[in-house]
Order: sequence, then structure tokens, then C-alpha cells
Amino acid sequence: LEQRETRQEVSLLYSRARIRFPLKKKSCEKKGRIRAFLKMSRKRTNDRRVETLDGHRGFCRYVGPVCGQTGTWVGIEWDDSNRGKHDGKHDGKRYFECKRKGKEAETKRASFVRAQKVAPGTDFVSAAKEKYEFESQDAQLEKRLVFGGKAKKTDENEEEDVTIELKTKLSLQKKLNELERILLPNARLERVTGRAARTEDDEGEEARPSSSSSSLNEEEGEEVLAKTFNANATHVDVSGNLMTSFVELGKIGKYFRNLEILDASDAYYDEDVGDIESGDASALAKEVALAASQFRNLKTLALNKTRTSWAKALLIIDQMPNLEELRLDRNELQNIAAVDERASRKYFPKVKVLSLDGNTCIKWDDLWALRFLPSLETLYASDCSVEHIAYQDDDENNNNNTNTNDDDKRFFRNLRGLFLGYNRVRSWQSVDVIDHFPRLECVRLSHNPFCENDSASRHEIVARAGKLLSLNASEITERERRESEIRYLRNVVAEVSSSSSIRLEDKELDAKMGSDEVLAKHPRAKALKEMHGESALAGVQTTKTTQSQQQLESRESGNGTSTNGGGASSSISLALTLTREGKGSKDRTFPKNVTVARVKTTCEKLFGMKLGTSTLAIRDRDEDETEKYTELEPDEDTLAYLGVESGAEIFVL
Repeated sequence: LEQRETRQEVSLLYSRARIRFPLKKKSCEKKGRIRAFLKMSRKRTNDRRVETLDGHRGFCRYVGPVCGQTGTWVGIEWDDSNRGKHDGKHDGKRYFECKRKGKEAETKRASFVRAQKVAPGTDFVSAAKEKYEFESQDAQLEKRLVFGGKAKKTDENEEEDVTIELKTKLSLQKKLNELERILLPNARLERVTGRAARTEDDEGEEARPSSSSSSLNEEEGEEVLAKTFNANATHVDVSGNLMTSFVELGKIGKYFRNLEILDASDAYYDEDVGDIESGDASALAKEVALAASQFRNLKTLALNKTRTSWAKALLIIDQMPNLEELRLDRNELQNIAAVDERASRKYFPKVKVLSLDGNTCIKWDDLWALRFLPSLETLYASDCSVEHIAYQDDDENNNNNTNTNDDDKRFFRNLRGLFLGYNRVRSWQSVDVIDHFPRLECVRLSHNPFCENDSASRHEIVARAGKLLSLNASEITERERRESEIRYLRNVVAEVSSSSSIRLEDKELDAKMGSDEVLAKHPRAKALKEMHGESALAGVQTTKTTQSQQQLESRESGNGTSTNGGGASSSISLALTLTREGKGSKDRTFPKNVTVARVKTTCEKLFGMKLGTSTLAIRDRDEDETEKYTELEPDEDTLAYLGVESGAEIFVL
């Protein structure tokens, strides 16, 4: 009871502490948002990026009254055209023009919203302070109870004291000038610096991020950044910002000289400015190049979903000599210009990772244009329009070199990972080409038309591409490779022998396997046959005669008759042997089309035990008479397909 009363007293003190130190009120009240937005609108032109309170974004094209409505309205051309209701013309009156070009120039992609529904923008400094610091004393206090500080007992009958203290949040966080990673995704950043930051002496004024503050000049902005941040920060994330100019983004690199990672995705830089793809040394191109030159030490740059064209991307990375990873996902890239050896050394001297996911217009010809990149190790191009994979050696280059096997002289010479999931690859010949790449060992080909069932097609991809170490993010083990190659080889041999009326001898089978027709369709078949030998092909050949015999047996079986003597039996006799617990062996007869899974089920019933992960195997001998076990996998294959003949002895391992 005493402990319970003590807890109640503590709870009461805690509630009083909460009353004494209330939470900071929201800074963006309804009237405050309208006042801030209108003040911002008078100082800045329209065509800026805005975000509504429910998270939707677009370009502000108009601020003012709307005929027949009260209050202030904002005309927005939405990023998501499905939200639009008109094209800037409402009730017969034109308020603004939509400026989108190309295929997104839909007639209805704009609408009006009330000013109070537009979220206020902020700057880099204010957003960082709001996230990483508490600028008011009330917000610095974290309402936590700490039980401790027990008084020493001078008498056995003296009660313990329970003390309560409030610890500040500031003692639990790093200061901004100590941070090496500044992460501000989706923070509604409109610019890097705003008004001058409040000093410690300005205790009377509450610092709040405001869109109405005017931008500082460069010297003042650098001074604010120097007072606020750690100049040696290496990672900055400003993805999902509301900046409209890459030049503004360059101010980050001007201060953070040691920056290595920059994520500036999900933004619209220079959306409404002139075309940069003309190739002329326009004012915009010069400004973008100058801004990019501030990131000389950058190693990773992400510009996903920023509508960055290929020409603009080259203009940017030309100023980043140390760049190792470039991400340009979902930018509607198309017609990538060929990058020859000289241009590759200029634009991509150290780029190891290039991501082009989600650019639905990219085809294999666009990827082939990147074949000279000297350091490229990983290429991402999932969810594009790649219909085939092709590789052609430079014959002229090879003829000029005595060593034609020199991988350093070949295309994609350092490529180790190629990711082409969710594309339109339709032929197995694209898989056969994989071995032509000098160092390619990791591939993703899932969700392509040629492999409708990814799991069923995996074994054939593994067999056709002998150099792969990983497929669809799954490692290829030596056991899986051997089983896949044998399974694929048996399919090829069955296909080749089915066109003959008699069983082919080894030499005849070798000749057929080495024919141009078979090699064109199965380039590795002959090599696999030599690798795995005849023991892997037992019982595989199916001639026209045996096919006719099987059809006859099927008809006779349907009529209730059976073939004896000279006819082939429709069943096979198998001796099942369990190799553990001294269960011995039992004989059972199965039809020819029995599967491995069915035999496993029978073993469980016969021996009264669950097999779990156990496998079935047959025992045979090598050339040196050494016994070995060949596992029967996968479970869905039939025993006849796996070469199990009548009278064979099957072991449960």
C-alpha cells in the first residue's frame, strides 16, 4: 500500500510538471499561414513550387481572388495531373496558363485551393534547426521522470526518499556544428539560407521558420552556415525539396567542401527555364555548370525524379571528377547519346554505379551507348523498355591487338552487375549473351516475358549463363549450378534425340549436339555434355519409335489390356531402401510417370516417419568403381525423366 501511494504521488507530480512545462504550440496557425503566404507572394513571382497540407505538390501560377468566391485563392498546376479540374480558366475567365510541355500538357491539370491550405516553405538552416535543435527553453525540456538519488539510511526504520528531476533534451542530442550527416527529406526547402539566424542574445524573439523572410546575400548566407553547421559534414539529404533552381542547390556545396553524398531527388530544377539540351553555352548552362563545380569532392549524387535530361546530367557530372555513383531514376530519359572512349574518360572517369531505373523509354541501344565507361561496375535499368540483350565485340579493335582475349580492350570491361528486372526481354538468346561480358557475374532478370515463371526458369538461366554467381538477388551455389546444368542438358538431349527414329550412338549424339542448328539454340549444350559425362544422361533419349510405343501402351491401358512379353511395361519396379534406424528395404511398384514427391510420400507411409528435408538418391559407381549417390531433384520431376530404370534401388538420405 505504501508503494502504491508513492506511485500515486509521483504520478501527480508528473502531471503537475506537464502543466508547468506545456508543449510548444504549433507555429503555423490558419491566419498565420495566409499572412505568410500573401507576404511571400508579393515579394516573389509565381511559378514557384508549393506543397499543400495534404502533401500534394505543384507550381503556383496565381495568387488572388476568384470571381464568385470569398477569400484568397492559389492557382496550382499539379504534378499529378489527375488532381486537375481545369487549365487555368474558370467560369469563362482566364486566370493563368499551364506551362507544362510534351506529353504531360494535358488540358486539365490545374485547380484552385484556399491560401490557408498551402503549407509554408522554409530554408535549409531553419529546417535543420527545427529538426535537430529546440530553440525555446520550453521545448528543450523533456518531460521524463528519473528515479534515483536515494538517501542513505541512518536508521533501519527510516524510509527511502524518491527524487524527481527533469532532464533537458539538449543534453541528449548533438549540436548542429557536430553533425556529419544532415538529413532533411521532404522538409519543404525553398532555398538554402533565409533571414539571419537569431543569436543567443535575442531571447525576446521566438525564432520560427518563415517563408516571408528575404534571402540573404552570399556573404551573409555563408556566415550563417558557418555559425550553424559543421563544415566537414559528408552527407546531406534534401530530397523532396521545393527549390526551382540547381543554382540554389549549389550553395550547399559551396559551404560543405568535403561533402561526399548528396541526395537531391524528387524536385523540379529549372522546370520553367529555357531548354538546356540545345548544346549552346547559354546563360543557364553556365550557371548550372558553375553550381555543379561546387561539389568537386562529391562521390554519390542522386537526382531521381527531377526531370534531369541526359544533356544536363553530363553538364553536371563534368564538374564532379570524383563522382563514383550516379542515380537518375524516373527522369523520362530517352535517346541516350553514345559516349565514346574520349567522352567516357571526361564525364565518367570514376563512376562505378549508374542507376537508370524507371526510365520507361530506355532500350538496349541506349544502354549499349555506355559500353566505353571505364570504371562502370553496376548498371541498374529495371522497369524500362529493354526487349533484348546483345553483345558485339569490336572486331576492328581486336584485329589491331595481338591478344584478343584481353578483357581491358572489350566493352563493359568492368561490369559485374546488370539489373534488368521488369523489362520486355522475350528470347532466351539474351541469356546466352551474358557469358560474352568479360566480368559479369550478378544479374537480375525477373519479371520478363521470356521467363513467365521465375522460379521454374531459374535453373535454365543458371545453366545457360555459366559465369553467374548471383541471380535475382540470390546466390548460386555449386550444387544448384550442377543440378541446373544436368537438368537443362537432359532436356536438350531429349529434344535432339526425339527427332530420330532409332537410339543415337554416342558419336552420333555428339555430332548432333555440335551442329550449327543446336549450337545456335543451345550454345553451352556440347560443353555441358563433355563436362558432366554420360552418367548424367542415363535413360534420357526418347526416339520416335519409343514415343509410338508409349502412345500404343497408353491406348491399350485405356482399353483395359496390357502388353506382355515383347511389349514394354507401363510400370517400373523400384526397391526403396531407408538408410537409417535399421528400417531395411521394401519393394514397391510404381507407374512410369510417378514423381519424386509421390515416392517420398510412399516412403513416409511405409516406414512410419516424417522425412522432412531428406532427399531421395540412387547409387551408382564411377569409372574407378567408387560408389556415389546421385540425388533425385526436383520433387516435381518424374523418375523416368531423371533416368531411373526398373529394378533400381532408391535410398532415402
